Amino acid sequence: MKIVGIIGIIIVVAVVLLSRGLVFAYDEITEKELKEKMAKGGLVLLDVREDDEVADCKIPESIHIPLAQVNTRFKELDPQKEIVVYCAAGVRSARASKILDNAGFKKVKNLKGGIRNWTASGGTVVGPCK
Repeated sequence: MKIVGIIGIIIVVAVVLLSRGLVFAYDEITEKELKEKMAKGGLVLLDVREDDEVADCKIPESIHIPLAQVNTRFKELDPQKEIVVYCAAGVRSARASKILDNAGFKKVKNLKGGIRNWTASGGTVVGPCK
């Protein structure tokens, strides 16, 4: 009976945190899913890494807005298009996804594992990706 009570409390806390924006549940997309969507076209790739990281390599045709600037530059993006956000490993892109969600973007996905997983799975990049 104690387990049921604890689970109930956890669910209530999670609902409260989600409703207040303190926890953000975002959609993720795998490298395989991204490759399929890229083949179809119509999506925006948003790279939120720093300038030096992008200079090393990037996914072709991605738009670069560093995480620190997403809050002030999101108007450069079309909120009607599906946007896939990526960084090195997925942490900064999750933060950027939250910023976009708060700004009214509803078709935002975070690339699971970032460009590291993308390159490891044979995804196309521009640059050496050291």
